[in-house]
Amino acid sequence: MDHGEKLRFNFVTKMKGLISLLLLLIAFVAGKAVPDQTHDPSPNDLDHDSDFNTTAVKSLELYGYDEPATAVDGDDPWSLSVRRGAKLLQGMKASNKDAATLYNMGNSAESPYDGDLHTTLTSWGYNDNSPALAAHVDKECNMDSPSGHMLKNTFAELGMSTKPKSQGGPNECFQIEHYDSPSVILDDDGTRPDKIHQYYNSPCGSEFRITGAEHTVGINAESGAVYAMSIRSPAKAARTLWRRAPKEEELPHIRSFSDIAWAYWNRAAVDDLKNIKYFLVTMIINTETNQHVKQALQNLDPPKNEANGWPGAEFDMDNDAGKALLGSPVGRWAGYFLMQHKRQLGGSKWISKVRVFKSEKAGSLPYLLFYVEGPVETKSKAGGENRSERRNDSVYEGVVGSSHDGKSVVREHMYHARL
Repeated sequence: MDHGEKLRFNFVTKMKGLISLLLLLIAFVAGKAVPDQTHDPSPNDLDHDSDFNTTAVKSLELYGYDEPATAVDGDDPWSLSVRRGAKLLQGMKASNKDAATLYNMGNSAESPYDGDLHTTLTSWGYNDNSPALAAHVDKECNMDSPSGHMLKNTFAELGMSTKPKSQGGPNECFQIEHYDSPSVILDDDGTRPDKIHQYYNSPCGSEFRITGAEHTVGINAESGAVYAMSIRSPAKAARTLWRRAPKEEELPHIRSFSDIAWAYWNRAAVDDLKNIKYFLVTMIINTETNQHVKQALQNLDPPKNEANGWPGAEFDMDNDAGKALLGSPVGRWAGYFLMQHKRQLGGSKWISKVRVFKSEKAGSLPYLLFYVEGPVETKSKAGGENRSERRNDSVYEGVVGSSHDGKSVVREHMYHARL
């Protein structure tokens, strides 16, 4: 081969290599840029450490509790929340097995975490409602306080007491923090390090870092209500404390707000776990949820720019506004609470409607009140005794699966709940 032929051979060889590399690069970019068109919103779509038990979930994208939703198949945040709400409704009304199939969770959608969970939470690095925390947070459960919540009219209409536990009332608040836990590893001198330097030995044998997460939950067992009063998820808190995004495997295994709310429901309502009637979300600061509230109110006839005082506006779950509020960042946990505890709650219970309102306090932020229904009591064919009828998702297919134009059927009147 002469010199000219060698040059031509080398040139052709290099060009083939460049072309192959270019084709590989194009394939890689295409794979990253083109979304899966068959994707359906599932527990993996958001930072569900704030609202969903992720133990059975193989992969989890970590997004902040108060950050906008990530669009799926070009959905805007409202449409995505509508889809999530519709799916939650289906899961709540379905049998446990069918809910598991719906969410790709194997044979059961039931949370592996049950009971008061104090030992479990402590072992995973939480300071779980210590006496000091309980005393400090008690004032948050005074539901008629100028310095906090002013819900006298709301609670009177619902037949609920506004008094906190310290005043002999039924409202008990619980505080949990993912730092300053008894399980935190002490320094050599026996002192507890600052929060930013705190670690603990997890039940799985690995050393984990504290995230800084904080939650406040209120329970009124007498009236069957759970209050979401403050939520700061481990994923969101860790990003602030660690100054970087956490990996899923770095977070405590028990971290969903629905599981933590369930623990406190078990402690306060241990005598009647089935008596769940309301989920109240107080003073909403979440940006995306407030945008959903605004859009829901603007769909009214006539449109409203902001929520009114009690009774506010009511949205059924057979329209898009109700589904969007249920599927919002501060609403989903309530759906998972019901869907993942069917056995303990006596069957499939679901959220039937949501009310958007403001408290009696000047400058109040919006509140959401979700109403729980089911299971339906029917007469058995054999002995005439009452039994719980567990309806599956097919019975409600026309309700939870149909599309709507976003127009809401709203009844703005005083509602007398059946207590």
